[in-house]
Amino acid sequence: MIRPSLNRRLVLRLVAGIVLVWCAAGGWLAWRSLHEVDEIFDQMLVRTAASVFAVMPDTAAGVGAVRLPDKKLVGSDATAQRPAIVLRDARGERLVESAELPVLRFDPGDAHFHSISHDGRRWRVFQRWDARHQYWIQVGAPLDERDELMRKLLAPALLALLALLVLVPPTVFAGLRSGLKPLRRLTRSLSAGASPMAASLTDERVPVELAPFTEAIDRLVDRLRLSLEHERRFTADAAHELRHPLAALRLELDLAGRGDDAAVRALHLQRSQEALDRMQRLVAQLLLLARVEKLAELDDAGPLRLASVAEAALRDASERAAGRSIELSLDHDGNDFVLGSRSLLGILVQNLLDNALRHAPDHGEVNVRVGGHDERVTLEVNDNGAGFAADDTARLGERFHRPEGSVGEGSGLGLSIAQAIAHLHHGELAFGRSALGGARVSFSLPRAATAVDPHVPGYV
Repeated sequence: MIRPSLNRRLVLRLVAGIVLVWCAAGGWLAWRSLHEVDEIFDQMLVRTAASVFAVMPDTAAGVGAVRLPDKKLVGSDATAQRPAIVLRDARGERLVESAELPVLRFDPGDAHFHSISHDGRRWRVFQRWDARHQYWIQVGAPLDERDELMRKLLAPALLALLALLVLVPPTVFAGLRSGLKPLRRLTRSLSAGASPMAASLTDERVPVELAPFTEAIDRLVDRLRLSLEHERRFTADAAHELRHPLAALRLELDLAGRGDDAAVRALHLQRSQEALDRMQRLVAQLLLLARVEKLAELDDAGPLRLASVAEAALRDASERAAGRSIELSLDHDGNDFVLGSRSLLGILVQNLLDNALRHAPDHGEVNVRVGGHDERVTLEVNDNGAGFAADDTARLGERFHRPEGSVGEGSGLGLSIAQAIAHLHHGELAFGRSALGGARVSFSLPRAATAVDPHVPGYV
């Protein structure tokens, strides 16, 4: 299979356009030349008639009939345009006639041109009266002489156009090949570089027409570079986070195997189970984060009420909250219709509640508030714990980042997962100080039209 060639395509299209322009120019030139030659030819006949009238006497009396000889008899050029003349008086009697023209009909009408055929030739004839209507003249010339004049005028011009047509394709090809050198240089730059992400393609040598293309490639490379750096950092952080529970698990299992006391072995085995559970949670969160970040759009998005998602998350967290006597509450104004994935939004709210429960003190309080404002719906999770440090807010949501003073065995992925889910829903997370004295995490996303049918499955 032959690959399409941009150079060949441009050459063919340009040559085709040039040929069309050449044909149009040649046609226009031929038409214009024919028009000009016709005018010159007709003016010659008109001037000949005027010259004859100028030498004729005032009266036709006494003027005898004269027959003009064939022009070859006077040694003239065979192509010389000497008109044939027929002159009559007012009665129609011939005073001058030509040996080349046939006997022309006396038609004493207004001045005009007409064409006749005689002896295998076409003639152009002009006739008119003189000013005093004493003489009537017909002046004729063969049209083949006009055609010969046309050939003499057109041949050099058409030859020049033909030479131009022959020279244009190689000239266009050479010009395009030279003009496409920047593309070949870019190709060599991309092929020869050991690391194509090391340098920018856009520099002062790139033509204006190619600059948007190279800038787009540079932006794509920048995104790829950031993505690779992100993945490398994620892999390194994941390996670092997994190293601790693995080391703890191995240590506890070694101690359990060496211990003789059943109670000591049971303690080490319990700690091993805790390390294994922690590692399992970490792996599950890593897989969930990878799955969420890989999504480009939501396949299961549908109409729902954000308050119903919060209610389900609060029911799941109620047992943990009751074990520490933490009061859970939900406030909503009913203006909470959104389009989203119920499962992903449930994970987001659960992660926010987990963080709030982890940092709230025993006998504390966690409040969830859902409400609509303008064209957005906001879900807030408030607690009365220690809250976020002012200088730590900017890093919240980063992978494996745990704010200063964090409690519990969190891995620092909960807010990262919530951040990724928020972006999928065209929403955003915000962090601040709660009215309860602790942390406030708010999640806002576009509100769905209230005209959505509430009987749609899942719209609860």
